[in-house]
Amino acid sequence: MSHAKRTLRQLFTGPSSSLLPLVVMGCVIGVVAGLVMASFISLLNLMLGWLNGASLEDFESLSMGWRFGLPILGSILLILLYRITPASAQTVGLVYVLERLQFGRGRLPLANTMFQFVAALISLGSGHSVGREGPAVQMGAGVASLLGQYTHRPPSQLRLLVGCGTAAAISAAFNTPLAGVLFAMEVVLMEYSILGFAPIIASAITASAFTSSLLGTHSILTPTRLSLAGYGDIPSLLVTGIWVGLVAVLFHYMVRLFLRFPIKSRAVRLLLAGVIAGSLALWVPQILGSGYDTINATLSAQLPWLLLLFILAAKLVATAAAIGLGVPGGQIAPMLMLGVCAGGIAGALVPGGSEPGLYALLGMAAMMGAMLHAPLAAIATVLELSLSAEAMFPAMTVVLTANLVCQHGFRQPSLILTLLKERGRLLQTHPLRAALAQRYLSELASFRFVEVDLAVEQDLAAILEQPRPWLVIRQDEHCYLLKKSVLEQAYQQQESAQPITLSELLTPLLNANLQLIELSEDASLLTGLKILQKEDTRGFLIPIARQGLGLVTRRRLVKMLTSDEPMY
Repeated sequence: MSHAKRTLRQLFTGPSSSLLPLVVMGCVIGVVAGLVMASFISLLNLMLGWLNGASLEDFESLSMGWRFGLPILGSILLILLYRITPASAQTVGLVYVLERLQFGRGRLPLANTMFQFVAALISLGSGHSVGREGPAVQMGAGVASLLGQYTHRPPSQLRLLVGCGTAAAISAAFNTPLAGVLFAMEVVLMEYSILGFAPIIASAITASAFTSSLLGTHSILTPTRLSLAGYGDIPSLLVTGIWVGLVAVLFHYMVRLFLRFPIKSRAVRLLLAGVIAGSLALWVPQILGSGYDTINATLSAQLPWLLLLFILAAKLVATAAAIGLGVPGGQIAPMLMLGVCAGGIAGALVPGGSEPGLYALLGMAAMMGAMLHAPLAAIATVLELSLSAEAMFPAMTVVLTANLVCQHGFRQPSLILTLLKERGRLLQTHPLRAALAQRYLSELASFRFVEVDLAVEQDLAAILEQPRPWLVIRQDEHCYLLKKSVLEQAYQQQESAQPITLSELLTPLLNANLQLIELSEDASLLTGLKILQKEDTRGFLIPIARQGLGLVTRRRLVKMLTSDEPMY
């Protein structure tokens, strides 16, 4: 039994250079995230079933009074939820996850994850024009972060585990493990790494299998076999990409308009979002909720293009209002619906022999790729929904065209970056700075020093006997770094016959060039380098959980950046 316990402990807390503990953690995260998402989906389906019957998303069947009043009721419940929740727990969603990855060392508090669970149920159940992907990412990432903190993973691995939680949640919610993996690496982590692929894939497939075992087949979008009729339709694909790119640009402008709406009160903003959604739903009830029933109907070419045009216009306003006015929910499902409507319109009007449903599917992927700057995740979505590799060529054509229009033609950033900027947060997008912002000083920390406080009498002989080569010396409000060999040499050279105190021996050896900067919390390598540019310091003292203070010298940091020494 003791051998089994030791083996299990090694699996979770093995050396940071080992891939196996991360893969095992990825599987555990997949199971836990799958359980959380299964609970969330079951509760949401229960609410939607009570409202709409077996079709769940059929808000069109509601009376006009319910269509208008349901989003407003949801806004009132959200206002009450915000009133009883501490302010520190109210920030949620995909944007919050990215913010915590770059500015919070990947630590996601449990309270925010619980708030997201309840707030998302209210938003989605009351028909607000939001999706379940943002909440799914928050909940999966929150679970992963808590497990990573419990097992004391270093910050860079905690970041990777958040990616595992994201992939697990997307995979569990939509039964699309490949799209979940690419979404986690392209949108959340914003990097591809050999170390990251194995744990994230393990997490995604574990979550998908576990959730399917609990809920059975639960694909939200109906897989549809669609392919390009012929290469003569390429001009139509290019036109479709340009059209969807323009819709994405318009949507981006509308979101910014509502973000800057001149109302500061959260309660009033939420009520306004509910009134807008309810008013539009009186005439176009398809805009309520995530709209997956409308997406599936469009993919199977059941809706005329004129109705799709009305849905597109109303959904643009309702979704921009929900996102810009702060309704807690995801942005991706509404994007997919906007894209599928735009693509369906193009499919009905452009010449060619391909089915209109193919253009609807391509429009969905192009909208997601253009708004999130995530072309690979968008193309993977097409692959998993079309069940055909033949859809890859048209998907790449339309997604690339829409991205060029949105990202380069109109210089639109990712919607996530826009939302972060409105909150005063700027993510590092330069590859080198981003890499430095994603690694932390604590990963370089050494504990091979003796801490000496000159305000307290300490035994000089006991200090000299310590096997550690460095001394961290506190004098008044300053900290200094000194080699113990320097103290030994000074002790041997002192000529006075009178006993000399430790303070008297050390004080002449200290100067400004030996000073250390003591940080109140861990910092990224980018932050450390910025400090070194401004301060002539020997290094940093940083607090590290359970281990106390850690030492990172200037020489150690420079050596890591200029040598082949691995980070892990």
